[in-house]
Parts: sequence; C-alpha cells; structure tokens
Amino acid sequence: MAERLLLTLAIALSMAAGSAEAADGRDLTQAYLDGYVDDCALGAAQINVLRQHQVVLVPGYFSNLDPAYFAEQLRWFASIGVDREKAAIQPGQSVAINAKIVAAAIRKSQRPVILISHSKGSVDALEALRAEPSLHGKVRGWISLQGAFFGSPVADMLLDGSTLDPLLALAILGFIGGSVESAQGLTTGASRVYYRDHKTAIDAIVRGIPAIAFTSTLDGTRNGARIKTQLEIPHELMKRRGIRSDGLVPVDAAVLPGMNFVTVAGVDHIAPVMPAAERFDRIRMTRSLLLLALESQLRNLPTDAACKGKR
Repeated sequence: MAERLLLTLAIALSMAAGSAEAADGRDLTQAYLDGYVDDCALGAAQINVLRQHQVVLVPGYFSNLDPAYFAEQLRWFASIGVDREKAAIQPGQSVAINAKIVAAAIRKSQRPVILISHSKGSVDALEALRAEPSLHGKVRGWISLQGAFFGSPVADMLLDGSTLDPLLALAILGFIGGSVESAQGLTTGASRVYYRDHKTAIDAIVRGIPAIAFTSTLDGTRNGARIKTQLEIPHELMKRRGIRSDGLVPVDAAVLPGMNFVTVAGVDHIAPVMPAAERFDRIRMTRSLLLLALESQLRNLPTDAACKGKR
C-alpha cells in the first residue's frame, strides 16, 4: 500500500514538474567520480579530521516509512569512530517545525557539525540555518542529497484539487503522517516566494558554509540494459517533457544558486538513502561527497602508507 501511494505521488510530480532557479555553482562531478573509485582518498588522517566533528543526518518526508533510511551511513560512521545523530524530525510536519529540531541538534553538539540532508530534509536544514545565523560558524560542511529547495509539484497536486480528489489528497497526507501545512510549504509557488524573500540570507549561507548538492538522473543505460527503478513511470513522463530527474525531483530543483554540485547518472531518488531497485554504494557516495564538502580541511593531508604509489 505504501508503494502504491508513493507511486501516486510520483506520478503527480511527473505531470506537474516545473522549472527551477538555475544553478551557478561549480560542477564538481568529475572530482566526485574520482573520489568515488579512489580507495586511498579517505585514509587515517582524513578520518581523524572527521572524528573532530559530529555528523547530523536530516532525513526527508518519507523517512518514517522505512527504518533503512540512512541506516548504512549511520553504521559506517560508527565503524570509523565518528559521532553521528539522525535528527529526530517529524517527517510529515512543516518546515517551520522541523527547522527548529534541526537547529537544536546543531546547537547542542559539542563539536563542529557536518550536515547531511535528503529531499525535504534539505529544506528543513536551510530554514534552520536561515532562522539562526549564529549556527553558521558551527556548520563546517553541508551535503544536500536531492534537496527539494524549489518545492515539489507533488505538494501542488495535493492542494490545488486539479488532479487529485481533495478527499484522496487528505487520505494520502494522513497515511504518510503529513499535515496540510507541510504540503503548503513544499509547493513550487511557496518555495519560490521563500527563496525570493530570503535570497540575501540564503546567498550568505551558500557563501559561508562549504556545501555540495548531490543531484542525479535516470538517463542512459547500464551495460546495455535500462536502469532499474521503482520510479520508472514518473521518470518517463518527465523525460517526455524534457525534464531530467531522479524519478521524483528534477535536477535543477535540487541546487541552490551558487551552490557547488554534482550530477550522477543512473541513480534514482531512493538509492542515496536506502536500498533501491538498482544497486548503489551509499558509503562510497558519502565518502566522496565528504571529501568535496570538507576539501579545505582535508587538502594536503598525508596518504596512508599502504596507498603510496597506488594513486
């Protein structure tokens, strides 16, 4: 039943996906790909730097539907001795409510913070940083995975009554534990107004906090076969309209203007945070993105002795 409702939402997204603000940050895709395959890139010296931080992971809207959400990343950070916390957000609640929870998690940390957020979690994190500028100096890096910065046409469909029956829309919101306020905050119109009204503050966040936006598409094939995904229908519908997406979020919606970014093919909206139809190495992804987000801190650190001469 959960998959059916998610598919309904995904189809709604594909039918209404609109344009978003253009990104003008640096495209770091090649650096990401190099780090993804480099087993020597994150050695003892780099891990020691990570241990001086606390990682705060901010899940997205549907994180209450699957306990595997961020589970691999949490286990990996534990295995290398890095302090970590999955922010106790209320997945179906508004950005205003969850932003306070994210801000509290940052504030109470005894160490500098690395943020890793996904989907609506990136919007919650952005509002936390906008509302409390005093937190900026404590956040030393931010990885945004497929963030819904410029809203979701799913929210438009849930609220405007043009495609979904209002009673069905309320039933979907109730099933996923959501509120009307949370959906209103994610409409494309409200998101653009939010960006317009807070552009100066958002630009300061992007300039002041080392950040990387991870975006992905389902374009192309792998070994001659189509890429497997549970989001094939919405992806195909968006593709027919010329929209590149991860099956749920158009690429351009996931990057704030000025934010550095990577765009990877063959990865859907599910794969970065939990098992998906196509195999994907979430730990290699996380490791490579950390190298980019913390590049100024990790630059020129020594390589493990066992790796010398192998790179």
